[in-house]
Amino acid sequence: MFVIAALTVLTTCAYSKVVVFLYHRFDDTRYPSTNTWTYELENHIKIIKDMGLEIWNMKDLEEYVYGEKHPKSDAVVFTVDDGYRSVYDYAYKIFKKHEVPFTVFIQVGAIGYPDYLTWEMIKEMLKDGVEFANHSYTHTDFPALLTKMTLKEMLDYFKQDFEKAQQVFLNNTGKEMRYYAYPYGYYIPEMIDVLRNEGVKLAFSQNPGPYISSYGAFEIPREPLLEDWASESHLRYILNREALLTEEIPFKIENNTLTVKGTIIIPEQIRDISVYVSEKGIVDSLIIQNIVTTDPVELRKRYNRLMISARDGKKEYVKYWLLFNVKGD
Repeated sequence: MFVIAALTVLTTCAYSKVVVFLYHRFDDTRYPSTNTWTYELENHIKIIKDMGLEIWNMKDLEEYVYGEKHPKSDAVVFTVDDGYRSVYDYAYKIFKKHEVPFTVFIQVGAIGYPDYLTWEMIKEMLKDGVEFANHSYTHTDFPALLTKMTLKEMLDYFKQDFEKAQQVFLNNTGKEMRYYAYPYGYYIPEMIDVLRNEGVKLAFSQNPGPYISSYGAFEIPREPLLEDWASESHLRYILNREALLTEEIPFKIENNTLTVKGTIIIPEQIRDISVYVSEKGIVDSLIIQNIVTTDPVELRKRYNRLMISARDGKKEYVKYWLLFNVKGD
């Protein structure tokens, strides 16, 4: 059993949050669950600008994470996963039109295949300042390999895959990639150690929720704006959520059983609390003096997400954690 969690750091000062958007395909009716219409993308940009939020590139986010940038207001970052051709055919011109920076997390091994970007497209986009980052060479569910590999074997394969993607991209573009997005959003702590040793500055999950630098550099959440979640109402909802902070890792897993117990730092005053486990839905919870607890929850699936959501009467505060069970279904 592996548990994924970032230990939050106690803070009492006011803070601004960053919401990182995640897209995949654009104007593609074949895959509705990962599609966003470009009119929706354009509306997202308009709403962001109307709200007066900062739009950051990846370097801005890196500086914030490492304490070199102190935002005056909330900010957003646009990212696109996989490197499908539709980002070039449809979304690229929208980003250019509105002068919005964005990052493509590219599956390097798929470049040039039907439906994917070509090296010529990538070079053109690089000249326009588009950031490209590592999304693996093979787009493998790496933790799942632990069902047939030892931990060392899996980590060696993960490292080799990462390095191959880096080298092939460098050979074809002359550019190095500084950031990483876990395929499918799946990872374990030992993979973070590999990325850190390889010099990666930021790594991104597919956990939803807002981000603050207390969460660390290697488990940055992203909000998918796909299909129904690309609506204006959903966009405004996620932009209004705040980042929940805990004093310690608020859960443990033993013998495939999850128990939640942790002290919530922000919000300081809690009126309502909700605990969600993806394979179970909302589970019974109790909050006493900002300590949230649940009864034991049996886990059967390989991957789960734990969410703790709290309200102070005005705002919703939320954080997600990824849980991995090598023996799960």
